[in-house]
Amino acid sequence: MSSSFVTPLLQKLLRRSPDTADTTALDPSLTGLTGSADASESAASPQLANPEFQMKLVTQFYPPDFAATGQFMDELAQNLSQQNVDVRVFTAQPGYAVEAGQGQAPAQEWMGNVFVERSNFFRGGSRQWAGRTVTSLAFCLHTMWHLLRYENRGDLIFLTSEPPFLQVVGWLIHWLFGTKFVTLIYDLYPEVAVELGVLSADHWLIQFWHDVNKKVWRDAAAIVVPCQTMKDRVVKHCPELADKITVIHNWADPTWIKPIAKADNPFAQEHELVNKFTVLYSGNMGRCHDMETILGAAQDLKNEAVHFLFVGGGPKREVVMEQIAERGLKNCSFLPYQDKAVLPLSLTACDLSLVSVDVEMEGLVAPSKFYSALSAGRPVAVICEQHSYLRALVSDASCGAAIQNGDAKGLAGFIRYLSKDPVMAARMGNCGHRYIQEYFTPQNISQQYFRLLNRAVSDNSALQQSVERGDFQVCFQPIVNLGNQKIWGIESGLRWQHPTRGLICPAEFHAVAEETGLIVPIGWWLLEEACSQLQTLQKQLNNPTLKLSVNLSRQVFTHPDLLSRLDRLINTYKIDPACLQLDIDDEAAMQDASATTATILQLQSRKIRVCISNFGETYKSFDYLHRFSLDSLKISPSLIGRIGIDPEIVNFLGTIVILGKDLGMEVVVQGIESSDELLRMREIGIQYGQGHLFSQLISAPDVATLYTQNQHVISYLMPEPDADGDTTINADAPSVLIADDDRSMRAILRSIIQKAGYRVIEAEDGARAVELFTAHEPDLVLLDAMMPELNGFDCCRALRSQMTESEGNVAVAVKHVPILLITALDDEASIDAAFSAGATDYITKPINWTVLKRRVTKFLG
Repeated sequence: MSSSFVTPLLQKLLRRSPDTADTTALDPSLTGLTGSADASESAASPQLANPEFQMKLVTQFYPPDFAATGQFMDELAQNLSQQNVDVRVFTAQPGYAVEAGQGQAPAQEWMGNVFVERSNFFRGGSRQWAGRTVTSLAFCLHTMWHLLRYENRGDLIFLTSEPPFLQVVGWLIHWLFGTKFVTLIYDLYPEVAVELGVLSADHWLIQFWHDVNKKVWRDAAAIVVPCQTMKDRVVKHCPELADKITVIHNWADPTWIKPIAKADNPFAQEHELVNKFTVLYSGNMGRCHDMETILGAAQDLKNEAVHFLFVGGGPKREVVMEQIAERGLKNCSFLPYQDKAVLPLSLTACDLSLVSVDVEMEGLVAPSKFYSALSAGRPVAVICEQHSYLRALVSDASCGAAIQNGDAKGLAGFIRYLSKDPVMAARMGNCGHRYIQEYFTPQNISQQYFRLLNRAVSDNSALQQSVERGDFQVCFQPIVNLGNQKIWGIESGLRWQHPTRGLICPAEFHAVAEETGLIVPIGWWLLEEACSQLQTLQKQLNNPTLKLSVNLSRQVFTHPDLLSRLDRLINTYKIDPACLQLDIDDEAAMQDASATTATILQLQSRKIRVCISNFGETYKSFDYLHRFSLDSLKISPSLIGRIGIDPEIVNFLGTIVILGKDLGMEVVVQGIESSDELLRMREIGIQYGQGHLFSQLISAPDVATLYTQNQHVISYLMPEPDADGDTTINADAPSVLIADDDRSMRAILRSIIQKAGYRVIEAEDGARAVELFTAHEPDLVLLDAMMPELNGFDCCRALRSQMTESEGNVAVAVKHVPILLITALDDEASIDAAFSAGATDYITKPINWTVLKRRVTKFLG
């Protein structure tokens, strides 16, 4: 090619188009290789007047393509656009949709607030390796051509790993023009090709591929992977990339895919699934998926009332159909890929969803169907290896079971179990749906992407300038003593006063502050300002014991200047060191346990308190109690949000309370959002709490106002009064003796009993309960099992002895008053002890108030 041709060509490719270009009437001649290259330059978002940044999203699959990658990228693009990001998509013509018989998609179109351009250079629907390779290479070439134009690149290029060569294009553009790029690895190549037997591990192409990956990843602004096991695989090859790789899970929209009863599901009705226990496999039946274990379970259940439905396509679909025919299985049926609009119906037309990852594929692929299956509100059976991250998710969500690859009988057994226990199946399904609602919504995940991408685009100059100017605000959240209902202390929070975006929470800038080292001066500013305002509040409220809790990053907590700065602050602001508490996140504390231990010992020698925050998020949490000498623990709000889902959390929290008392540590629960959560925390015995139920993050003057008002949390717990406000109780109404050493619990029980129309007698301990029982002869007794001196069991025996008289050597009951023991102990020995002591029945904590009221009504009428 002559230089006389190359120069004008590059000039044409790199030129800017006039700003007056038509954004709606696109030239029909712009097709093929040069087709959509000129289209996006003039396309302006119809809604984003002043976007944060412009991102070019490049992916081979995008709707109307049925591929899961495309569906996720569509949802991500739409959610990022709602966060004021100008997202432009460059993609290929549908490949999976070709199999479904759909035609060609528009070359350019607006999809919501996202502008989409599709390559018309080459279109193939082959799912064979050779055909896929040719199609993928053609798309990569067109992508390179497309991104040569300045207007097509934006501020950041975001590329998926499908096709696997696409990230190389991003690297080339970065090398040519300096444009930053971020790569999302959904499938880890070339490892996938090796595991599938396409090439051997020692093939020269595989070695070359590894070298190229290393170069690309090192120059990427960020790397995203959907699971920890994939990150581990990448770090094994490139240990230096550990800090650059971010794990961001896939997601599902629980407002779109949500539980629908099969009887109300048109899809289930159309395909006659309503009265069948249906096991669903939905999505790609690819080479990375274990279909053999599923077929083995189908064969084991061939004579039982269980139906297997396979929805989708992929390389293994025909093989699976052939094996089903050879085995003569009549309990299996197939449907093609369903349109995205049908997914909420197809995914809820079953009783159990299947997700599978084949042997040796863990960490190489991430099954996206897992999240939508949970969102559908159906139990999930995951077929995977022992070390799969999916096992941890299933266990955490309590949404189903994990089956070892090849264990067809185990899968069949789980299916039988659910088919015979619809209550348990419904419970697992509900747990899964709530788990998605809490952790894996498009909004939650897109915010993680936004923060990562925004950091990649930003040159950090705005944050640097704000640090120099001190453009931050300190705010506080009260820590409440749940016993006396008063503010015990305050926890400091931080907001960045961004020059254009206003107040920004730390989640959006904390990571970049740590990466750049700016977290240290930010930490010094926070300590100074928080101590200054603590001094003001202590004087204003005449409370020199008001506590201040400051959360520090690991870099600040282990910084060599921390202790000298704290000494200066304590002297400057005349603060009692015992009023100052430094919090460090549990994971940060364990990154360098030796340095953390040394800092803790030096702080405690100054009587400065130390707390581990977010305690309980990992199974290693109890390690901190053995490694560190702590003054306080702050329980992670994620545990509180799941307390109604996982009954084991109650036992876990009870264990923490016991350990806290034994080790002399205060236990604080974070994230109390509702009166029900507050009530449960009090029942468990947690002394301190904070959360939006008490107060949002507020300024120091607002803290003073709240403290002065002396607001009592007990108002959140009291049952609503009757509509007519009449609380008069008949003097002849049955009476109930309540014995509990917790004043607030007595108040709650009193309110509920009186509202039911009964009289109440209260005792603050077991000995007083015996006295009042003799004096008033109540009709029912409610005893707390764990009371000082005379516990509930011994008190129950004492009361029963008052109800008997001796006739010779025989004790004869002269009256029988029902006694209900209220206990957090539900083991067999404790239950036997309750009945042996003479209890009529028992109620376990946390108390189900509906059950309690029904028991009271049962005994009193």
